Amino acid sequence: MDKAVAILMSTFNGEKYLSSQIDSIIKQTYKNWHLYIRDDGSSDGTRDIIQQYSNKYSNITFFNKNNMENKGVVKSFMELLEKTDADYYMFSDQDDVWLPKKVELSINKIQNDNVDTPLCVFSELKVVDANLNPIRLMNNKNIWFDFIHFMFGNCVTGCTILINRSLKEKLQINKTNLSNIYMHDWWIALYASAFGKLLYIKHPTLLYRQHSSNVEGSQRNTPLHLIKRSLNIKNEEQGMLSIFNMDYEFNRMFGKKLSGINKNYIDSYTNLPKNSSFLYNLNLIKKYPPKRAHLKGDILFSYLLLFHSRSLLSGNK
Repeated sequence: MDKAVAILMSTFNGEKYLSSQIDSIIKQTYKNWHLYIRDDGSSDGTRDIIQQYSNKYSNITFFNKNNMENKGVVKSFMELLEKTDADYYMFSDQDDVWLPKKVELSINKIQNDNVDTPLCVFSELKVVDANLNPIRLMNNKNIWFDFIHFMFGNCVTGCTILINRSLKEKLQINKTNLSNIYMHDWWIALYASAFGKLLYIKHPTLLYRQHSSNVEGSQRNTPLHLIKRSLNIKNEEQGMLSIFNMDYEFNRMFGKKLSGINKNYIDSYTNLPKNSSFLYNLNLIKKYPPKRAHLKGDILFSYLLLFHSRSLLSGNK
């Protein structure tokens, strides 16, 4: 119980479920935590709820009470991470429900490892509907730990993770172009897979609430979602470009520390904006095939590289 945990929550128009989520954090069996809530410019009653809790509890802070600014989810969470201090850090959505031992289980998973090693714990989660009725497990064992897979896809859901101070410091947030970061959890997992360690808790630690505003997040690898994706090429092109932008930023920040096959992969793919052509991309796929969550994802990604690569020309160079 002596290790301090900073729980970082970014909110935006979340009044409907926010109290339920905060209450589930208050009920955690592990007690040495501090909840920092940054609101990203809500126009509903979210800020009033945050203020009520921060007035009542000394370990809940309205992080930007006097500085309201809409930055988007990545910059909002990364600002919280950069400007808070603790032994461990966790990320919280505004509409889930944490199971009582979530923090305790995450601490137990990480505590026997070397504190100087960048560490990231993540877990399974249970997808539920708006009324918390169970739907299914999120990952269903579809997880990975290697850097190359994280170059193309993410299996680490931000609201499940805990990282140590070493990982936070090595991210060098103040030197990072956050506009190139697809999602903060993906960025963290990418670094941990390259230079640290990822630890997985195979049973759910929270209820991942699905409602009209966020239902897409839980469907990322379902058959129906894959069909929708394959029919929406423009969105897939934009997603591919966003992935390459993030890989570019990672290579810019940390590429000199990489070696071997990891270095070859990221150098080859981050050179795409200046080299992209049918033949170059075909040779790239043959030598360094994309590695996604499943074969269908690999095929779709390869297809986009070969026949819809024009969007790459607008990427980082």
